[in-house]
Amino acid sequence: MAIVSRAKNELSKNMLILKQLEGVLKTSKDPEQRRRVAGDIKEIRQAISNLQSIIEVQKKYGFSDAVDEEESEEIFKVLNRIPVQKVFQDSRDSEMDALISYVDYFEKNYLPVLSEYYVKLDYNHALKRDIFYPKFMELKKIIKEYMYEIEVQSREEYNTIAVYKDKSIVYKMRQQYYLSLDRFYRELSAFLTKIIDDHASGGSIILNPLDIINMSEFEVDRKLDGYTVINGIIEMSRFCDEVLRFLAIPNL
Repeated sequence: MAIVSRAKNELSKNMLILKQLEGVLKTSKDPEQRRRVAGDIKEIRQAISNLQSIIEVQKKYGFSDAVDEEESEEIFKVLNRIPVQKVFQDSRDSEMDALISYVDYFEKNYLPVLSEYYVKLDYNHALKRDIFYPKFMELKKIIKEYMYEIEVQSREEYNTIAVYKDKSIVYKMRQQYYLSLDRFYRELSAFLTKIIDDHASGGSIILNPLDIINMSEFEVDRKLDGYTVINGIIEMSRFCDEVLRFLAIPNL
């Protein structure tokens, strides 16, 4: 069953990435970008075909049903609306491109709303809320180092210094980023769920649940503008849950 579960989750992720790549291909005017994206689409479609074959075999023996595109869109309803940009012009890591795009979207659209300016919490939970911003800055530090290593390895002179450098460092940093993201969004999801559950039961952790979020006119990204505070928190919670589903790291 673990094989089926992993295959279904990978299939959902790949379907999401495929849809986003097809959107880029449809709108891009750059011939070189279109060529690269077309290559990525071909690889993703092959991966999808392989995963569907695995699931069909399992289905044949009564283990599970396949995931269709409609179910995939339901699983990633929030992420499906987020445009994906390549980390680097020649990036071939579609999954990393997607993750970095999602986290960038979170920083621009959700993280500002988590502040005291928009969300008023009781004293103890306000203190807990304040830990998330510095933790997010740690994530940015990791991805900055990852991107630096990618850039270094893309330079012509890299081969001359590679003997002195561990070539697996990019892979290690990628794994570190995945684990750090998983830890951050698990903690944030648990925190937001506690607020939502408390509000649903008539509690008072959140002091201004029905206030309207009025984003500053200077804010470029205003996804939650016009939401009530509690609905903004619910939307943020959905985002966290979908990112965790996308990462698919077991909760050990």
